[in-house]
Amino acid sequence: MEAKEKFHSDIIRFEIDGIRMIGNNRTGSLIGLDDNGSKFVQEIMDGKNPEVAENIQPLYYAFRDGRFFSSDGEKENKLVSAYFHVTDRCNFHCVGCYSYVDGRNCKKDLTLEQICRELDELAENGLEVIVISGGEPFLREDIDQICKYAKDLGMYTKIITNGTMPHDRYKKALPYIDRISVSVDGYNERVSFIRDEGTMPKVLETVRMLKEEGAVVNLIFTLHHKNANYLYEYRQMAEDLGVTHNFSMLTTSPDDEAFKDYILTDEDFEIVKEYVNHNKAVITDSAMESEGLSCKSRCAAGKMMVSIAADGTVFPCHMLHVDELKLGNLLDKKLKDIIYSDTNPFLNLDINSLESCKSCKYAYLCGGGCRARSYLSTGSIYKNSDICDLSYSNLDKKFTSLKKVYGL
Repeated sequence: MEAKEKFHSDIIRFEIDGIRMIGNNRTGSLIGLDDNGSKFVQEIMDGKNPEVAENIQPLYYAFRDGRFFSSDGEKENKLVSAYFHVTDRCNFHCVGCYSYVDGRNCKKDLTLEQICRELDELAENGLEVIVISGGEPFLREDIDQICKYAKDLGMYTKIITNGTMPHDRYKKALPYIDRISVSVDGYNERVSFIRDEGTMPKVLETVRMLKEEGAVVNLIFTLHHKNANYLYEYRQMAEDLGVTHNFSMLTTSPDDEAFKDYILTDEDFEIVKEYVNHNKAVITDSAMESEGLSCKSRCAAGKMMVSIAADGTVFPCHMLHVDELKLGNLLDKKLKDIIYSDTNPFLNLDINSLESCKSCKYAYLCGGGCRARSYLSTGSIYKNSDICDLSYSNLDKKFTSLKKVYGL
């Protein structure tokens, strides 16, 4: 049998400590290569059709099943995920809200027809995972219809809520939701840091209801200066509720006086580093988005991921709803023309565009970090992320452990 397939454009080869690897930048899949595997890979990259010997068959099938090969009719340029904001309206007043806009509760929502038109555009660009957000998406009475439309288009459908909406509205939408994430502020019913006081009992009541309804529930905890000492308490709460959880670090400009009491300090980062080095932790928008190692040569923003605002404006990611970085509007222009435009600075932005990343040992496992954190802290999408040390420490621990497992 010959391998007649070719690798797609997001396949990357690299080496760390003499260990040769090949990774899939679209899926994060990572495979180690021995001499025979390296030769097999090189022959495919050279345009040959190498023989799939018996000892190579497991590698070949891993490539095939792991979507390393180009598929007939499959678009080379395709979206992996998108944040999709269906309303600006919200019943909360959270400090540091990434999607806050002035007069948000006076904004008129797009019609269901307009929403569906946007979803069609996303589907045409190969979108695999959609994260429906807001504002508070369950303020829309037609949220179940929106979720159903996305699901019928073949999208893995996630949704984020603050957990305070009428239970009937959740129940109507649940059949069309693959995962529901509840943003949670405190680590028990009595504690609040960035959200309206007295709301935690309602949020936890909703989480329990969702579990009883059979929903796949995840809790999102926002890390900031005031709660960095309570990582274990947050984990315990999630375990007691029987749900998964992840942490999202407050991302905002350190020069904004409104957030001065919430910005993570160097001491806070050390606390987080100690926690992730001794516990299984997922921190979104970082090199710690999963518990294991994965291939990542770039922040997905603006190419493999976009964020659609409630008025149809396309931004590179949900943390970068910044006027000077907006890419276009989905109601006026085709999405492929918005993303694959010479004016999109994120289109070709990867670790080779970031000077400090070129010499980093774990560059292809980190991808340069979150460009939103870089932009908001330095004013540039090309500067270092402020969590480089934290990411490096975590990746070093994981990679060292992996080498020990394989005796390397």
